[in-house]
Amino acid sequence: MSRTYSYHPASNVTLERWHRALHDGMSHYVNSSHLNWDLVLPFFLMAYRATPHSTTGYSPFFLLHGREMVLPSNENLKAKVARPNANYDQRIENRKSSLKKAYKSVSDASRKSHQTNKRAYDRRANHRSFKSGDCAYLYCPARKPGLSKKFHRCWAGLYEITAKISDLNYEISSHNGRKSIVHINRLKLAYNDVIKTSNPRPR
Repeated sequence: MSRTYSYHPASNVTLERWHRALHDGMSHYVNSSHLNWDLVLPFFLMAYRATPHSTTGYSPFFLLHGREMVLPSNENLKAKVARPNANYDQRIENRKSSLKKAYKSVSDASRKSHQTNKRAYDRRANHRSFKSGDCAYLYCPARKPGLSKKFHRCWAGLYEITAKISDLNYEISSHNGRKSIVHINRLKLAYNDVIKTSNPRPR
């Protein structure tokens, strides 16, 4: 079941934030013709996975493997003699214990970060609600290739609101009876004199 909505990146903020970090990082390494991105991508991913996250304090590599990434260096290129170590069970238990502590720390840090971001977001939010039977316009920024953005009508409709799924999600019906569930940010009451292209921020 999909938990995201089209034309509403805020509903999938984790993926959108990762795309931003990926694009920003890759922009420093690709050549002027933008043709070598597939060659430098593995090196950027290695650097990203080895870097501690600003919120959790742990690197993605550590949270997956329970240890930090071994990066190439002169020391690692030297010949090494294997040392016998029969206490594998103890090593596994230590690895499990360290990962358990790391996951708990990450969960607490993520919860605090989410609450802080929510408080900052809600300060600029405007509470809105609709009732069943209301008519609304639907925000549709997609346009066919070759058409001018200046003359594109971003608001389509009219649509009838048939049900309230949650405080932020509504079921709408088109003139031909086709129903869909959309986010409140994509709806605007039809009786408003001016339809703004900027979406209000929901609570």
